Amino acid sequence: MVFESVDNAYDLYCEYAKKAGFCVRKGGSYMNEGLLKSKYFTCSKEGHKPANSYDSMAEKDRSSRPYYKRRKRPTIRCGCRAQIFLKPVDGLRFEINEFFKGHNHEMVHANDMHFVRSNRKLTHVQQDIIYKMSTLNLGPVKAFNIMRTKYGGFEEVRATKDYCKNFKHSLTCYIGEYDAEMVVQRLSGKKNCCDGYSFEYTVNTNGKFNRLFWADDISKKNYLAFGDIISFDVTFKTNNFFMYNMVFVPFIVIDNHCRNVTVGAALLSSESIKSYSWLLKVFLDSFGIAPKMVVTDQDPAMKQAISLVLPNSRHRLCMWHIMKKLADKVGVALCNNEDFKRKICDIVWTDAISQSEFETQWKLIMKEYDLETNKWLSDMFEMRYDWIPAYYMDEPLSVEFFSHFDHCTEIQRHNGRKNDHDTRYTHPDPVSSNPFEKEAELMYTKAIFNDFQDEMYHIRSGVACLKSTEEEDCVRFSVFDFNAYVPGCLEVLFNKEELPDFQKVHGGSLEERCWS
Repeated sequence: MVFESVDNAYDLYCEYAKKAGFCVRKGGSYMNEGLLKSKYFTCSKEGHKPANSYDSMAEKDRSSRPYYKRRKRPTIRCGCRAQIFLKPVDGLRFEINEFFKGHNHEMVHANDMHFVRSNRKLTHVQQDIIYKMSTLNLGPVKAFNIMRTKYGGFEEVRATKDYCKNFKHSLTCYIGEYDAEMVVQRLSGKKNCCDGYSFEYTVNTNGKFNRLFWADDISKKNYLAFGDIISFDVTFKTNNFFMYNMVFVPFIVIDNHCRNVTVGAALLSSESIKSYSWLLKVFLDSFGIAPKMVVTDQDPAMKQAISLVLPNSRHRLCMWHIMKKLADKVGVALCNNEDFKRKICDIVWTDAISQSEFETQWKLIMKEYDLETNKWLSDMFEMRYDWIPAYYMDEPLSVEFFSHFDHCTEIQRHNGRKNDHDTRYTHPDPVSSNPFEKEAELMYTKAIFNDFQDEMYHIRSGVACLKSTEEEDCVRFSVFDFNAYVPGCLEVLFNKEELPDFQKVHGGSLEERCWS
């Protein structure tokens, strides 16, 4: 039998061995003047396990340890002489010169061939599955279990958990060696082939990454639509990313469904004024328009960088970060006090009170719970202009790691399209017959309309119209709000030109028409 190459002969012998119930080992070869003159393949049980050489000094050193246990490795070799011997025919092709068929051992049953080492291997498809599972934060063991379920059993996977773990380890080691280079190639490729893609980075004196920023064209479109207020947070620490110990900085806006949307991201090696200034300059160059408001945590370096690079943008502190620290600053017992939490949240998480009212209620709460000497709360009160809504309520509001980021961004954008679809093709149940509600349904997204309905229900159940007075071009209504922080009367004005439309629909008195 003649073969075009040695590999073809090896593949055929392996196929024969698989059906016969044994495994193949690549044997020796003979080369002459750079040409292969002979090659043989043997049964995996050929030869014998070499005897261990005895080293008295090494054995003495082991015996001095408190506990030493030699690893027991059984051997499969039993001196089997089954093999094939190949010789070249015309310098290019090979033929079987000798074939020894007999074995001196029991053959492996066909149902157990997947236990044999030479039959345990990961295909390219399985390797791809392990890699893609890792982008979903699923480890190699979970990937193995998924493949076992999908293929119908252990024997169909033809690999072990250890093979999966070893492949993932080898892949990680390979990526770790070329990580930075692969990221630059990946993002540079996107910048070259995708219009509107932004990618900037800097390296330090050692040639390692210290700053990296990227944003695509869809992110820029989202920023133009929803970028009046932007938030960026450096609390996301990466796990020794690139072996550079960098921090992840996502830029977040809120869309018309009240959902977070990522419009850009960065990696920084240091949280300094210089790093933040570079980041904000690159962000401004990429998007072209400064945000009207920037929301961050209480990082002083970030605050200075914003004032230098974005002087016309309002800087506000994130209320969530501040309130998260409340339990540590006032004590768990007080923070678990429902009355205290209700009172503090009523004046912090609202834009329905004035500045003077906030200051009055804050001082009353501090006095009631003996917190007047709490330094952190005093500092927060001094910084109230940066985080309490009452002080800015009148402002206009309008590689593996990158695989994870791209995956999360894809999910985020898919959810945004799903929300748009639900808004466009579904209709919520009305809570009233008021034409305000029908008009709002046509204007608002589903999430915003749900909030509108909640407010409408709140108005109908907690507000009473006491009287109405007609003036020259408007109608004045006296309203009593039972749910206000301090219950009392309010006055609401309507243009007279709008009221006839309501009269056609509802009829009756002005009070009935406006609150039906």
